Amino acid sequence: MTYFSDGLNLKNDLQVAYLKWSGTPNLNTHMTFTIDQELPNSFIDSLTQTDTEINLPTGHYFAQAYIDYTRTSTNQNNQFAWFVNGTISGHYGSSDYYHANTCDVAETAFSLDAAGTLRLKITGVNGSSLTLNDPHCIVVIWRVNK
Repeated sequence: MTYFSDGLNLKNDLQVAYLKWSGTPNLNTHMTFTIDQELPNSFIDSLTQTDTEINLPTGHYFAQAYIDYTRTSTNQNNQFAWFVNGTISGHYGSSDYYHANTCDVAETAFSLDAAGTLRLKITGVNGSSLTLNDPHCIVVIWRVNK
């Protein structure tokens, strides 16, 4: 995307990363990531902390985490949220009805003025933990350079 304004020419390229997430969804557990694809080129610096931490360069971001799960009873519900540089950020996601709230997708919009980290953490368990269907739990991160 290119912007023109009074002779100023700014170019911001949209990038997107597609990751899969997995793990045992116990309370206060960070989920594990696998990078599947980055387009049009790579921007994720690395995965650290046993692949539970996404290291990102400066930029403007929008991240979403989608959950797919199996449960054996209706009281198996989890809540999960994004953490940017260790601070909770955005809207949490949950399985079906976590405390009567419904939103399957955790999402956050944030900017980094310096390199930073992004993590997905289980922030609530109602009843007992459910089982993640790992191949179908995905993360999409959009980035525009700063």
